[in-house]
Amino acid sequence: MRKYVIAGFLCVLISFGSAAQSSAQIKERINAETPVKPPKKTKAEKKAQEAAQKAEKKNKKQSSPIVPATVPIVPDTTTNFAGVNFADGLTENEAVQLALWNNAQFNADLSQLGFARADLKEAGLLRNPIFSLLFPLGPRQIEAAFSLPIEILWQRPKRVAAAKLNIERVAESLEQNGLNLVRDVRLGYAELALAEERTRLTTKAVDTRRQIPTIMEARFRVGDISEVEMQTARADWQAFEEDRTRFEREAGAAKERLRLLIGLSAEQTAFDIAPADFKPVQFSDTDALIAQAHATRPDVRAAELAIEAAGARAKVEKSRIYTFLARLEVKNTTVYPAFTAELPILNRNQGGIARAYAELDAAMRQYAVLQEQIAAEIREAQIRLGKSQELIAQLRRDVIPTLEREQQIQQISFERGNIPFLFVLQNRQRLDSARIREAEAVAEMRRAQILLDRSVGRISSEQ
Repeated sequence: MRKYVIAGFLCVLISFGSAAQSSAQIKERINAETPVKPPKKTKAEKKAQEAAQKAEKKNKKQSSPIVPATVPIVPDTTTNFAGVNFADGLTENEAVQLALWNNAQFNADLSQLGFARADLKEAGLLRNPIFSLLFPLGPRQIEAAFSLPIEILWQRPKRVAAAKLNIERVAESLEQNGLNLVRDVRLGYAELALAEERTRLTTKAVDTRRQIPTIMEARFRVGDISEVEMQTARADWQAFEEDRTRFEREAGAAKERLRLLIGLSAEQTAFDIAPADFKPVQFSDTDALIAQAHATRPDVRAAELAIEAAGARAKVEKSRIYTFLARLEVKNTTVYPAFTAELPILNRNQGGIARAYAELDAAMRQYAVLQEQIAAEIREAQIRLGKSQELIAQLRRDVIPTLEREQQIQQISFERGNIPFLFVLQNRQRLDSARIREAEAVAEMRRAQILLDRSVGRISSEQ
């Protein structure tokens, strides 16, 4: 049966070459779940292994299992799974690599391969022969009968074909789960980067905003402004302080969500992210992206395999209408060949056949739903990507350069004594707000690109 497992899994690995290039890491992770039969050991190797095991047991008995309380156990926080080094910061690609090998939910999903392999092994098994013996009591002579189910001759190939299609479907579904995990990790990484960037910008600007209420209070004392204007300035500063606290809280929550995705929640390993500069991709044609998604997305292939598997199961159910037993009866020293057949008069497996065709219809409808979902996801991601790029271009072309020039002009005017320092602080406040909006627009563009990559069926836009 093992040759069918290997053959079925190899079909998954070589199908859709373009998709394999874009998800090589995921296929490598799934392939690691395929058990490899160890080579046979020689007698000398077996004796050496037994001697090593006996020596290990002897050492365990002699050594104390209690760890002294004075010796603290400090986990290594510099490296972790897959050789990722946390000392120089965790990059997005390293976070994805960690998640594929360490995410608990993804590891739990990979256990589905074991069920699919078991179904394939069950499909290839033959029914046991039946041996009957009648003892010679009274006038009856001893009789023996040997029966063998022969309907397996045409049922077994159909069952094996359906099981092989099912294991391919499971493998493709797991690959799609891997792409979904990559999307979640990249989104979590982008959310953490945004939260930390907003915290940095607000912390940098808090000193500027703190000076404005002080100046407004001084002007109120000399009668230049009213109490309402002073209270408004103080309320704006307090609101900004609350925003900074909220951004710090969001940064901590985002780090814990990312820690859960990469599988480090139980260890509480300390790490800092090292986000790289985001490079926007060229806008692609929608129809071309939809065609690419149909050719590369694993869930599309899984839906197609589900239709094929449902059709194969329908053939299996039809083959179960007829049941035959080949018999050999022995009386005295004479052998009589015979057979037994179940007459399909009342039960022709109507329920099993109807269920199989219902599963086929459901698989076809699910495939149609998936096609519409792909088109909708790609169009929505493209709209979000285009709008965020327009906003970033506007901020970097018009808003931020204008505020920076005004900042320089007002700083020079203040040094010459032409304007009060309050005008400089207020313009710097508008500049800080514009830079925060720029960071949020860049994060939105990242999210849109990540969703577009997942909708097309690739890990990142660099592939």
